[in-house]
Amino acid sequence: MTLRRPGAHRAQDRGAALILVIWAIGLMAVIAALIARDSHLDALEGNRLRDAVSSDMLVESGRRIALARLALPQGDRFGGFPIVCDTDSGRIIINARPITAFIDLNASQEETLASLFAVLGARGPDAARYAARIADYRDGDTRSRVGGAENTDYAREGLPHGPANRPFTRTGEISEVLGLPAELIAAALPYITVHSHTPQVDPVFASTEVLAALNNNSALGGTPQEGGAFALAPDEFVSTFAGEPVVIEILAQTRSGFRSGIAATYWSPAGVYSGPRRLVEERAAGPDPVLPVGVALPSPIPCY
Repeated sequence: MTLRRPGAHRAQDRGAALILVIWAIGLMAVIAALIARDSHLDALEGNRLRDAVSSDMLVESGRRIALARLALPQGDRFGGFPIVCDTDSGRIIINARPITAFIDLNASQEETLASLFAVLGARGPDAARYAARIADYRDGDTRSRVGGAENTDYAREGLPHGPANRPFTRTGEISEVLGLPAELIAAALPYITVHSHTPQVDPVFASTEVLAALNNNSALGGTPQEGGAFALAPDEFVSTFAGEPVVIEILAQTRSGFRSGIAATYWSPAGVYSGPRRLVEERAAGPDPVLPVGVALPSPIPCY
């Protein structure tokens, strides 16, 4: 028979109680940390939601400013754009360019598209293949060109659709073309359109990337200038935004640094120099504005 010293049971009880207390304190600390984390996440989510709403309001303000400016008689070749203005909520960058500043997916030569993809970082053979697949997507036949893709190629990749075999109806439709990397599509969207219906590009409003793609290319159909760029003949210029679609780019940044942006294509009746315009296409834009070569952002002014 084992004998225990007097008080041994009491010591064991105290030890067990101490362990329970420590465990309970630890559990409470974990619960408190979880509550604090959830509260922090809720606060962050609330801040993000508030910033998103504020940014959307800034974008809509920029849209109204741009459309109001376009409704006025054009005072200069650039129509008074770009604009940088501030409100109590943040800063808005607004720019407008005629649709002829962009490369048309339907009207441009296959070589022009390949050149653009190469400018945006695609390797030469890959750029040519991507352009061939766009050409196969938009043409009206079912014959696959070198590097292109037709119905059998789409089916082989398990896609539920094939090439449209008709012109693109919206710029974002480029994502339906087989094999084009998503990052290349995102990089190309600021420089392409389906609404100019011409292979010609106005270099006065074209970006550095577009001019690089068109350099030494006959797509412009204009007069060569210094450095291999092109310019339309002077008598071809009537008014920057008269009777043709215009792309309005609006970038907004709240005071907290939250950013958002859109690029919206608006149509105006033929021959109309100013007045109401109809929205035909819209996509996300940013984070940086796309400006004509040689054009810089002006100093900020009050928006209103």
